[in-house]
Amino acid sequence: MPISVDNQTFIETPEARAGEVFHSYSKGICPKCRELVDAARIIKGGKVLLRKQCPKDGKSEALIAGDSEWFLKMFAYVKQGSVPLKHSRPVEEGCPRDCGLCADHEQHSCLPIIEITNHCNLECPICIVQNRNNYMMSRSEFTRVIDGLIEKEGTVETVNLSGGEPTIHPEFLDFLDIAKRPQISRVSISTNGLRIATDPEFCKELARRNVYVNLQLDAMSNPELRMLRGGGDQEGAKRRALENLEKYGVRTTIISTVAKNVNDKQIGDCVKLLLEKDFILSLLFQPAAYTGYGGAHFHPHNPMDVLTIPDIVKAVDEQTDGLIRKKDFLPLPCSHPACFGLTYLLRTEDGFVPFPRFLPLERYLEMIANRGTIRPDERFEESMVRTIEDLWSGNGQIPDNQKILHSLKKAIREMYPTDRALELEERLRIGEGMVKTIFIHAFMDEHTFEVDRIKKCCTHYALPDGRLMPGCAYNMFYRHIDPRMNGPMGKPEIWGKSKA
Repeated sequence: MPISVDNQTFIETPEARAGEVFHSYSKGICPKCRELVDAARIIKGGKVLLRKQCPKDGKSEALIAGDSEWFLKMFAYVKQGSVPLKHSRPVEEGCPRDCGLCADHEQHSCLPIIEITNHCNLECPICIVQNRNNYMMSRSEFTRVIDGLIEKEGTVETVNLSGGEPTIHPEFLDFLDIAKRPQISRVSISTNGLRIATDPEFCKELARRNVYVNLQLDAMSNPELRMLRGGGDQEGAKRRALENLEKYGVRTTIISTVAKNVNDKQIGDCVKLLLEKDFILSLLFQPAAYTGYGGAHFHPHNPMDVLTIPDIVKAVDEQTDGLIRKKDFLPLPCSHPACFGLTYLLRTEDGFVPFPRFLPLERYLEMIANRGTIRPDERFEESMVRTIEDLWSGNGQIPDNQKILHSLKKAIREMYPTDRALELEERLRIGEGMVKTIFIHAFMDEHTFEVDRIKKCCTHYALPDGRLMPGCAYNMFYRHIDPRMNGPMGKPEIWGKSKA
């Protein structure tokens, strides 16, 4: 019998029990044997569950959305993806067995990640990968990866160097130079910040090369940091890293992995730091995923009692006293809506105003579709000019109308001057001083993995053999059989020291 929930119709099926409503069928994996299994999304008690049935290991359940209202609404914002110029694999066995990307994949790479090493100078209890300390990417491998990305994508918004800890690679600075191509707008690195904290000259080199730093910063105090990242004076190292990044003007994103009942009370502190510091351009929250060498064993955790995207959104609202509200966040429309939530913030003379408060929804979604960051191209200019016209004709119907108008007009004047045409890189730098971003990116683990999310994934690991691997598919199915990442365990780096 059909059931209506929030104007959407669902059907009662055997998967749904008393007090539950069936939403849709899915395909997941068994958390024990990792085989693909049938699944159903179930709405219960204002939350959304993924219920799976494995022929061998039986039934399992996991929480995939802490707010069913958010879950139901997010599908209204989905936009068609943009496929890459070239796929690497035909469809043979189906997703996720044909990753590379196969012709069935629905999204290009918004963010290609290159893991240049699996050596690390930390052993984080929450780490979702499998660092065996036995691989350093060669120069020829790295060059092949960069060439392959340009072949498949044409132009790339951002290339991210990761690991392990990428800054301990002996050729790290050379790799940054190799990645500097006309087709690549930005090069970013994901780092724990230990080398940045202890090596000011290295930080200067990052600034000189216009590198963007994604700094792992889960909290600002040692108890929480040690629980998530291990021993040592984590608090002191993070503060010194922030000081050096600010001193040398390195454009920075804070990356905060958030685990329930560990550091979820410090979400507002991260937002406050973002808004206070000009060198920090964006903030990325990652609800903890319980997989990999660390995460799979992090605390005895209950997959039915974890943080999800709407839980982070709610915490931001509550811990900033409504400065940034739940309704300011929307899914990234080109990706699967269960993977990303985000909001852009416009700097005004009295603080920041989220874009959804003054930009019409459809125009906002068009602006951010198929890209992870705002790109000040012709489409952006046209959208801003139309918004200025709307605000002017609206005559104060939107709160802070005049302040928003002033900021948008200033942005247009500086990024698109009438007397000369600026290069994209210059417009990017101007725009970064006027807009900040809060992202929420939910990685999947064995409990929450869904095949349809993989097909829309836009965060891909770029491999030397030319394949692009959707992040969570690689972590679940391929990382442990990647010949680069196998072999005997190497010797870990000493805490706070590096080879380079």
